[in-house]
Amino acid sequence: MMTEASAADHPLDQCREPFQAELVRNLAAEVAANFGGDLSRMRRANGYSNATWVGDGIAVRIAHTPVDMSREAALVRRLPQAVGHPEVLGDGRLRGHGWIVTSEVPGDNLQEVWSELTADKQKEAIAGLWDRARAVHQATPSLRELVATHGGFMPASLEAAGSLAGRVAREVPLSGIEEARLRDILEEFFHAAPQVPPVVNHGDLALMNALWDDGVVSLLDFEFSVLGPVEIDLSRLVYEARWSEQDGMKDSDASAAALEIALREMDPTHGRSLILGAAVLDQLRDVGIWLTRDSTDDAVEGWRPDRLLTDLLSTEGGYLSPVL
Repeated sequence: MMTEASAADHPLDQCREPFQAELVRNLAAEVAANFGGDLSRMRRANGYSNATWVGDGIAVRIAHTPVDMSREAALVRRLPQAVGHPEVLGDGRLRGHGWIVTSEVPGDNLQEVWSELTADKQKEAIAGLWDRARAVHQATPSLRELVATHGGFMPASLEAAGSLAGRVAREVPLSGIEEARLRDILEEFFHAAPQVPPVVNHGDLALMNALWDDGVVSLLDFEFSVLGPVEIDLSRLVYEARWSEQDGMKDSDASAAALEIALREMDPTHGRSLILGAAVLDQLRDVGIWLTRDSTDDAVEGWRPDRLLTDLLSTEGGYLSPVL
């Protein structure tokens, strides 16, 4: 039988109140049992916004907070087969916490095996990740009614983005030039966004949200899907390929592949404003989370989205510099 750390001391729960982590684990165990699973035989999968366990032929995702997941369940049921998303077996709410159960798909979390892949395989993985995302983009006509124009790191308006930026500016030391640059980038993004055809973006196109089995076989976790410029997903693809908390900025075959995709797929007129704005909004969200961190939490050690943000505000454009 597989043994697992208790909910109170699991690494993915170190930043959470022990009683809350234990509650979510108990709810997940109840849901799993209803689908023939035993949580004690299932492994905890990567991910932060929801808790996920995989094994016994199923995967159970449950919200850490009392939120509904029915919209995401409806969306993934309609995704084209090319996305590779596991079949949804059921969804609902248990004591307020949304849950989704899918079939178990063979494969490893791409982020967990990334460092073990050869340079060629990493390049292949970036291309495969984008292929799965493009399948979502191309299905926009049948999906758009299920997706909002804001959510995740995408605020509903320039005013909402400005409020977030103002909070960050009060907490993170930005120069006057950087603050002005931040305002300009956000204004340019919200000016350009209505001028390009919107697509359904995954919204969190990260390595941890894909499964690898000698190729990217599945794109997962659509809770942050959003209708907007394709540069939303492109900005995250470049980030994932070019940056790591362990190694910082890196030029590699995978990085080159992501940059090639971005330059090919960006809007020829507004693409640079959109990809930079999307990247800045992504880091603003992360800085907001980082500002609430517990300084003793090992999970945030080495994580400095404030530095990534200030790099993006420089004239070079940080990790996006090759496409800007």
